[in-house]
Amino acid sequence: MDAFLIVARTLHFAATAALEGTFVFWCFIARPAFRQVQTARALEAQLDRRLLALSWISLLIALASGVVWLFVVASQMSGAPLATILPQGVVGIVLTSTQFGEDWRLRAALLIVIAACLAAQGRVWKRAWCWIGLVSSAALAASLAWAGHGAAAEDVPWDAVHLPADILHLLAAGAWLGALFPLALLLAAARRDGRPEGMAVARAATLRFSTLGIASVATLVATGLVNTWFLSGTIPALVGTLYGQLLLVKVLLFTAMVAIASVNLRRLTPYLERITGDAFTRLRALGQLGRNARIEASLGVFVLAIVGIIGILPPGLHTEPGWPFPFRLDLNEIVAGAQTVLVVAALLFVLCLAACAITAEKKNYRGMAASIAGLVLFGIIGWMALRPGIVDAYPTSFYAPTQPYAAPSIARGAPLYAANCAACPGVDGRGDGVLATRLPIRPADLTETHIFAHSVGDIFWWVSNGRANGVMPGFADKLTPDQRWDLINFVLARAAGAVARATGSRVTTAAAPPLPDFAFEQLGAQNTLSQTLKTGPVLLILFAPPAPRARFEQLATLTPRLGAVGLRIIAVDLAQPTEKAAAGAASAAPFVVNVSDDVRASLALFRSATDGDETELMLDRGASVRARRTTNGAGGLADAATLLSDAVRVASIPVAAANHAGHAH
Repeated sequence: MDAFLIVARTLHFAATAALEGTFVFWCFIARPAFRQVQTARALEAQLDRRLLALSWISLLIALASGVVWLFVVASQMSGAPLATILPQGVVGIVLTSTQFGEDWRLRAALLIVIAACLAAQGRVWKRAWCWIGLVSSAALAASLAWAGHGAAAEDVPWDAVHLPADILHLLAAGAWLGALFPLALLLAAARRDGRPEGMAVARAATLRFSTLGIASVATLVATGLVNTWFLSGTIPALVGTLYGQLLLVKVLLFTAMVAIASVNLRRLTPYLERITGDAFTRLRALGQLGRNARIEASLGVFVLAIVGIIGILPPGLHTEPGWPFPFRLDLNEIVAGAQTVLVVAALLFVLCLAACAITAEKKNYRGMAASIAGLVLFGIIGWMALRPGIVDAYPTSFYAPTQPYAAPSIARGAPLYAANCAACPGVDGRGDGVLATRLPIRPADLTETHIFAHSVGDIFWWVSNGRANGVMPGFADKLTPDQRWDLINFVLARAAGAVARATGSRVTTAAAPPLPDFAFEQLGAQNTLSQTLKTGPVLLILFAPPAPRARFEQLATLTPRLGAVGLRIIAVDLAQPTEKAAAGAASAAPFVVNVSDDVRASLALFRSATDGDETELMLDRGASVRARRTTNGAGGLADAATLLSDAVRVASIPVAAANHAGHAH
């Protein structure tokens, strides 16, 4: 079924591009060129007949492939075989009740208008029908954007750019690719004609097509960058997914087409512009231009075939990327000074590269030699600065967790750790398990900050396949992928708790341990920590019964002032309170919330037995613990002035943007 869909999409895109390109060629290239050369009427009539035949063939292919596309989509939506969807009325339902059906009816109507324009060619109002056909064919090409990924964008404001970029991309592609074959027909006809009039028409048409090509290529590059950002906006998504790999092949084919177009513009077109000179040379250039146009058109067909394939694939950002290289770049491993050297060396390397190209064009060999020397020098300097950032990588290095870093996952991961891991790194994860002394390599302390220096994808690979020459076994055959992510979330939460317990009372802007997300009920309404943090920082209070009523009363009086600076308070009883105790705590302060046992167990990782009755954690908008105070700690709990100043400072700490590659499934 997918094969039918790919072929139908490819043919439909190709035919639509051919229709748009033919009308673009008629209106903007052929007609103006022939107006400049009034004596080439016979050549114009011959070209019109061929372009008319090409348009009819393209229209019929567009119609037939559109029908096949409709039937395949109807079969996929209904789950019914192709042979039964028409008798069962499935096609009618798809046409009248789905977005795809509405788009298909619009394209069918546009095809009817184009057919009327083609039927009127050579009869009445020839010029008017040509322009109507141009507008209709451009609308037909633009309507294909609603069959792509850009139409599915819902986030604003940036995703609102995606659909317009898709439309411009389709229009530019149709204008350039679709006009290549008509150009080849004109050049071939002019070469066969051999007369000066035909050469003049070919020269005028080629110059006009060059202008069209430059505008189209610029549009394709700009809109292609936008589309790539939204669909495969990271290197892992580009090189590690089938969607991204096909997109790279498409870019290579596009680059080859631009290279051929550059040869046409810089090397061959000047021969046609010369009024005097060898006629044989001009005819040979004309033949080479036609051949190159046919090669470009052939490469364009392959590009459209790739478009037909990737249109049915999930975008790279929605697919787990399998990293194909044994290394990756981690800029966090490069010290600040070396990063500055790297940036400067990279800029100078690019400048030397540009100078090398300019001097080569001017045949300034001394300048070219100096530029090459600069390339070597700054390349070596850049590599030396970059080398510490080259770290080991694995196929799963850029995986996103399928289980969120949240209390339910952590609760599921705790017994998995106890059953499979506690014997080596120990019950508390400090590398002191009962088998630790028997191993040739002592297990690492899993409560130290080094664990956060690794990507979760790296950790997933180690948990799945083992490491350290078999000292740590892999669990791919014992635990499902979701269970492995639960196990990882538990290990990360326990390490975060250990780091948080060492956090001081002063707000820190350095890397901070993340608190897991959790759900709670407050005043009869359901909420989560992540949703609450969207409005500003949170003061999380973890207490053991009895509730600290005096502190709660103090915070209750401060609530309006704290709310004015964006700070919310959430208080959690880490014991299992009775219904009466819970009601009493809630009556003492409205910020006391009800949580499940899983949440209590996860949050308990962020307390210690020496904290006293209460622990207060100041969380930034990314859920990182920026300050920690306890009743038994030095200085005790914060006073009103300190809380207000801390809230303002924590609110100003920038939070890392959501990972553009992070679409967990």
